[in-house]
Amino acid sequence: MKTVQELREECKEKGVKFSIGDTALKLQTKINNHIMSKETKAGNITAEQIAAWKKEHGKVFTLKVKVSENDTAVGYLKSPNRNHKAIALSMYAQNKILETGEFLRDNCWLGGDDRLKTNENIADSAAVQASGIVKFLDTELGEA
Repeated sequence: MKTVQELREECKEKGVKFSIGDTALKLQTKINNHIMSKETKAGNITAEQIAAWKKEHGKVFTLKVKVSENDTAVGYLKSPNRNHKAIALSMYAQNKILETGEFLRDNCWLGGDDRLKTNENIADSAAVQASGIVKFLDTELGEA
């Protein structure tokens, strides 16, 4: 394991903010989080990042769009909360299918390939797929 001084130097090199009282473990965690954040923005998601998201958000969904034979855009979404579901269902009721998916994709986005949000053809496909993130249990309503 690196010394506190070595970790402080690494923080300085990477532009990671730290305080004098940070322990070696805390410095290493800050460095790891910084690296994961940069990788996430670049679309490179590690197993550690997915595990951290699962710990924070519960379920994590993978959103994939096959761009070409050798290229797949991959992004990750968290489960929508009640407000997300309410807004999405309101849009859906107005037959705004694409807008519903865009709303859910953008508001449940954790990270991944930015083309899923910025490239029109890829983003539209991702939005349609993202609308499937809202799940309801089988129910039955009848008269007693």
